[in-house]
Amino acid sequence: MSGVVEDENVHDPRRGFAGGYHLELASLDPGPLALMGIRYGWGRDFASIMNNYRNLAGMLINGEDLPRPDNRITLSTTVKDKHGLAAAHVHIEEHANDIALRSHAQRQGQRLYDAAGATRTVLSATPPATHNMRTARMSHDPQAGVTDAHGRSHDVPSLFISDGSVLTTGGAANPTLTIVALAFRQADYIGRAIGAGDI
Repeated sequence: MSGVVEDENVHDPRRGFAGGYHLELASLDPGPLALMGIRYGWGRDFASIMNNYRNLAGMLINGEDLPRPDNRITLSTTVKDKHGLAAAHVHIEEHANDIALRSHAQRQGQRLYDAAGATRTVLSATPPATHNMRTARMSHDPQAGVTDAHGRSHDVPSLFISDGSVLTTGGAANPTLTIVALAFRQADYIGRAIGAGDI
């Protein structure tokens, strides 16, 4: 990463979506470039992009995708892994807000590169680059989430979850520092709970 543009990391509903995003500038080389989901298929146009990779500059959109109740990981009823266990089935559909945010970000990114003198802008599909979060969300209501506000399982009182899966939403920036802050907070809580004999 060579830079981050934070100008759009604000909540301004006049833009047509909730939340904000930032743009991450990145260099590209042939390996990741081929995996970025460029929508041009194989052919002359795609080959011209690959042949000119030395002149490319990349930009990533980092924004919040809103939670949807139907987005979930379940166990497959038909597919087994090599150990004979049910394979994970990941079901994700985009929220209309996510699509509006990405469209705005692509326009702003194109404006930025046009101002810098770009001769062409190539939009890619959404690559599979995410932070795995929200699979064991915090909730006061055990029917709506997996853990309480301290990451303690509603169903197994001695189980604490200390990663991004407890987050209820992603926000517009990378989640690492939030996860670290929650882990410190959780450690303090666990220490007090042990001292009080609650664990």
